[in-house]
Amino acid sequence: MSFTFTHNNEEMVLDKKHTALVLADIQNEFLTDKGSYYHLIEDKLKELNVVENIERLIKTAKENDFYVIHSPHYYYPSDLQWIAPRNPITDYLVGLPNGFVFRKDPLDLEGFINSGADYPEQFKKYLMDGKTSNTSPHKGLSCLSNDLIKQLRQRRVEKVIMAGPVGNLCLENHMRDLIEAGFEVAMVRDAIAAGKNEEGDAYTAAMVNFRYIANALWTTDEAVDKLKAVVA
Repeated sequence: MSFTFTHNNEEMVLDKKHTALVLADIQNEFLTDKGSYYHLIEDKLKELNVVENIERLIKTAKENDFYVIHSPHYYYPSDLQWIAPRNPITDYLVGLPNGFVFRKDPLDLEGFINSGADYPEQFKKYLMDGKTSNTSPHKGLSCLSNDLIKQLRQRRVEKVIMAGPVGNLCLENHMRDLIEAGFEVAMVRDAIAAGKNEEGDAYTAAMVNFRYIANALWTTDEAVDKLKAVVA
């Protein structure tokens, strides 16, 4: 027996005081062709115009006075001391010759500019404007290892619109964490990418799970229109 899940998008009503745009992994490693993860998701990034759609979301949120919170992904040399078993994707990425979203130290920016851990140039004007909250790094797939939920709670945010390049891993885990913590979450389906492996298409897998779990599943056009329509 199968079930058809449809979202009544009107059930998630946005308001400026309690709504935030939440992004994960807006970094060179994922979004520029020099990044180590970029080539795993390149096809979907291009097919859906993900980079452009993420920028549209940020620009609209900024212009309409919504909170924007970004959860970046960083590793430091001390993280190479980990000896507990890692999942396959983390084991692969951490073992790359030049590291993965790698930084020398939390307090040292040597080699950071234009590295995989840095933000793409087109996003710096948004993420470094002094208003966007860039959280502490998530060390795995989940936001339970950083302060994203605290940043949302301190702003009394209850509703979240989410986008980011790695839909089936970091973004999905962030979504699950937020929903378990009691937030309403809308995923923006064409501002999200994912790769493929021998088991199949990870983007499709993410969309199937979003349809089951998220409160809403919107396109960028729909999300932009909803953000613009909010009066207060």
